[in-house]
Amino acid sequence: AGTARGGSRWRAVLTAGGGGSPVLTSVGASYLPRNARPRVSAITIHPPGTVFQRPFPADPEIAGFDGLSAEQRLAAAQNQANTAQAGPALGRRMYQKGLMTFIWRAEDENGDELRYAVEYRREGETVWRAIRQDLAEPMLVWDTTSVPNGRYVLRVGASDAATNAPDLALTGYLESTAFEIDNAPPVVTVTAAQRTAERTTIAFDARDGDSSVLKAEFSLDGARWRTVYPLDGLADSGAERFELQLEQPVDPAAVVIRVTDTANNVTSVTGTPPPTGRR
Repeated sequence: AGTARGGSRWRAVLTAGGGGSPVLTSVGASYLPRNARPRVSAITIHPPGTVFQRPFPADPEIAGFDGLSAEQRLAAAQNQANTAQAGPALGRRMYQKGLMTFIWRAEDENGDELRYAVEYRREGETVWRAIRQDLAEPMLVWDTTSVPNGRYVLRVGASDAATNAPDLALTGYLESTAFEIDNAPPVVTVTAAQRTAERTTIAFDARDGDSSVLKAEFSLDGARWRTVYPLDGLADSGAERFELQLEQPVDPAAVVIRVTDTANNVTSVTGTPPPTGRR
């Protein structure tokens, strides 16, 4: 007997002696399916400072216990792969200054186990720098205080090398949209403070090189914070001018001014202007 293959076709040639007719009753074939490249389909960028407290599992593992059968191990591995592709279970939302949470969705046509590598680059640069390698969960919390302020892009690579031979393993990539990293507070400068018998006026500027000024507030002698509006009526840019009018004579040093930018960075100063330079 002989066989010949072409694409997905096959042929068997049968011969027999003595006048008999050969009969083909069954065919068995073993093959290795073509590996499909993993695909990262979406990257979600949560607002700066947003983190999630991991929920308690419904069936907690017993510490130090390793008595699972082979079938139980296989089921657990499959459940972990399905969970990773669907996305991690998020717990209670919390705030932690300087941290940034990224979550992505990845699929693999062959159902392979996926591992992730996360890289970043500053907008305008071409070199990718690694943040984490060999992640099992499609989620990363990045301490952004490790890099300068600026606009950045994240790249996630999903690899199926854990379940394929090295020469057959494939990696799929996806880049995020650009996002802002800003861990520097705005600069607040008191430009003038004037006190009369009827009122006190304090003028100040707020500037931020990486974000917009979000709001300005003041507190007098430790009282509650009250809003100060910009001279143009709306805080929506990286440079705003303010003029605080108090209908009473007060010491400017007793006034505390607090300015917050859109990245939740805060600066506080008193209402006293800086001393002028001397010759």
